[in-house]
Amino acid sequence: MEAEEKKRPTEALPQLSVTNFGPIEEAQLDLRPLTVFIGPSNTGKSYLAILIYALHRYFGGRAGMSSWRFHRLIQSLLIQGSSEATSGAIKELAELLSAKVIKHEADKSGSPEYIDVPESVTTFLATIFREAGEGELGEEVARCFGVEAAALCRKNGSGTAQITIRVSPDGTSESIEHQLVLGAEKAMFDPEIPEKISLKLQGDQFDIIAYGLRLWNESEDTQVYRSHFLRYVALLLHRNIYKPFGRSAYYLPADRTGIMHAHKAVVGAVLGSAAMTGIRRSRNMPLLSGIVGDFLETLITLDEPIRDRRDDSRGHESILDICIAIEKSIMGGSVSTERSEAIEYPEFVYQPTGWKESLPLKNASSMVSELSPVVLYLRHQVEPGDVLIIEEPESHLHPAMQVQFTRQLAAIVNAGVRVIVTTHSEWVLEELANLVRLSSVKESDRARIDDDDVSLDPAQVGAWLFKAGEPSKGEGSSVAEIAIDDSGVYPAGFDDVAAELHNEWAEITRQREN
Repeated sequence: MEAEEKKRPTEALPQLSVTNFGPIEEAQLDLRPLTVFIGPSNTGKSYLAILIYALHRYFGGRAGMSSWRFHRLIQSLLIQGSSEATSGAIKELAELLSAKVIKHEADKSGSPEYIDVPESVTTFLATIFREAGEGELGEEVARCFGVEAAALCRKNGSGTAQITIRVSPDGTSESIEHQLVLGAEKAMFDPEIPEKISLKLQGDQFDIIAYGLRLWNESEDTQVYRSHFLRYVALLLHRNIYKPFGRSAYYLPADRTGIMHAHKAVVGAVLGSAAMTGIRRSRNMPLLSGIVGDFLETLITLDEPIRDRRDDSRGHESILDICIAIEKSIMGGSVSTERSEAIEYPEFVYQPTGWKESLPLKNASSMVSELSPVVLYLRHQVEPGDVLIIEEPESHLHPAMQVQFTRQLAAIVNAGVRVIVTTHSEWVLEELANLVRLSSVKESDRARIDDDDVSLDPAQVGAWLFKAGEPSKGEGSSVAEIAIDDSGVYPAGFDDVAAELHNEWAEITRQREN
């Protein structure tokens, strides 16, 4: 197993380029397992975080281009009458995979890392993808922001915003590039899988492939078995082509405390307004942005059964262990949901350590309310490989607790969850720098420094500084990566603020003495 892991190429990081989007004039970045956005207010940190969430919503299957939509388009083509080329592509792929599965089942020593997909299949699926990708990504971006797509273009820019994503499927150095252009007329999405690209299926997915082939062999209906077989192939290729964009993302917006306290009233009002649809239109009901609406919708289902994830931790703490650690070391108690018998709606409660009774969450501290959705999402929703986006994780936390929570964020990343945070906290950044520097210390010496024994490899972390442009010149903000400097910190400008405060203190002291 170890030898096989060494053969696996380093995963290419997804790249994102943005021009004239919101307040951002230009940004180019790659998304690391832990991506941090820093900078002054109103420079586009949340804009970029929401955009990434919308891309995951679209490519991850919760909206727009899901593998199921991919499958349905394949099915419709087959029902309408496939060409000989299409039939030949399906047959060629089935024969190739059948031979691989038979060999795998006969030889249990191991499976290949990747299976090359025939070029005829790549050509067929690229055509399907282009048809499936029209129109809906721009709508999803606008929904997440809660505004028309044209309103997302930078006012002093060219009148259009351009978003480009580049991903490299597993097992290949080639890139797939897609562009979304937002303008006054409409959003134009140009998806493209190069027909000559060498697509691959992961060899560790033999169980799913074998199941699809069994459906092929056992079905008496030619159209049905082709459809089911390609459904599984499309699912595997979809995950490979768009990882990690092909995974689910969860967005925890700023002011979580207020939303957690008011969510019952807000959802009740929304549902009440929805019940009036068809009778009369409410003119006074404000619309929610997509991220807030999704957050409220998820809260309703957060008391679903907890899945056992203790085997998903990749040798680190499991996600459930991290939830317990956050409750114990920071929150000083546990948070949970209770569903009353009268209404099918969850109530959030907090039980301080040592108490026999629980408190309604609205009666707990703002720190508890702020961290509760993080714990609940991790416990009930987020899986390894998913993306968790947290705006201002330092909100309502004492600096000491900010440091503790930053360590837990590192543990979450090590458990396989990709994390994106926007922050204004020097404490968060300084602890991140310490965790990165700690990775260069021998494990035998770490106990003298940090009992938690959590660290981050430098390649896991990307810190991006948002700089405001000059409004009088029509400039928007720019985004640039920052690395740990010689003093061991991320140079985000916090030292400049501290220096100005010190100089002000010195001048006040001088005047008082005079």
